Amino acid sequence: MPKLLSEDQVRMMERDGYVAPIPVFSPERAAGYRAALERYEASVADRPREEVLFTLSRFKPHLLFTWLDEICNDPTLLDAIEDLIGPDILVYSTAFFTKNARDGAYVPWHQDSIYADFEGGRHVRAWVAFTDSNEANGCMRVIRGSQRLRLRHVETPDDAHNILFRKESIAEQVDESLAVDLVLRPGEMSVHDYSVVHGSNANASDDRRIGFAIAFVTPTTRPRSRRDTAMLVRGREPTGWWDLEPRPKADLDADAVEAHRRAMAQRTAHFFREVAEIGVSG
Repeated sequence: MPKLLSEDQVRMMERDGYVAPIPVFSPERAAGYRAALERYEASVADRPREEVLFTLSRFKPHLLFTWLDEICNDPTLLDAIEDLIGPDILVYSTAFFTKNARDGAYVPWHQDSIYADFEGGRHVRAWVAFTDSNEANGCMRVIRGSQRLRLRHVETPDDAHNILFRKESIAEQVDESLAVDLVLRPGEMSVHDYSVVHGSNANASDDRRIGFAIAFVTPTTRPRSRRDTAMLVRGREPTGWWDLEPRPKADLDADAVEAHRRAMAQRTAHFFREVAEIGVSG
């Protein structure tokens, strides 16, 4: 029996490649997380934009901040993930997907699996809403059942509004008649298969749309041709190809910054090859 999800929701994930909405915590708690994020943003407003973006938005901020680590280890959230991939769970990465009011930012149709470079195992991504996420502000959209496809992608580095790291998008026509809007309230999440086709339109509202994405894998997921790092959040420790990351004891303390630096170096060597490592300080 599932711990949190219904049998229908588990079947929905297998059939359609996603499940939503899943209540995780209260709107008030979500508002507190938004406030923590915006306090940090205000504290580094004078730093180079790319440093802040790469550190907080694009690469494992849960290693640096206790309040993000708290989300990744939330028992309700992990019960839902366990229902979908089993009891042994690693957090592989986290990132923010933020669209400011009317800023033109969007996410084109793509599949996470194209760049995951994994063999075997199970891998899903949760998208936790800090704000309302709806049609007006550019909620995530998925193509139902598309996790069975492997589609060709292209990269468009000159597209300033594409907020994906590699500016990737699917090269062929997508059947948008199968698109579903994943409407979420603050404190709810969606979960999607790495291979499902998904994207989102620009934010046409007067407020920010903020989502915190968490990539979960099973220890049987093998990084191709490399060792990699991940945080164990439930179940048995992995063996072989995963080095475990520590939970932060305080926001941006020396140990947390060093753990983030090591993870950044590992990922830069194998994935962000064209990106110079960016340091983090408290």
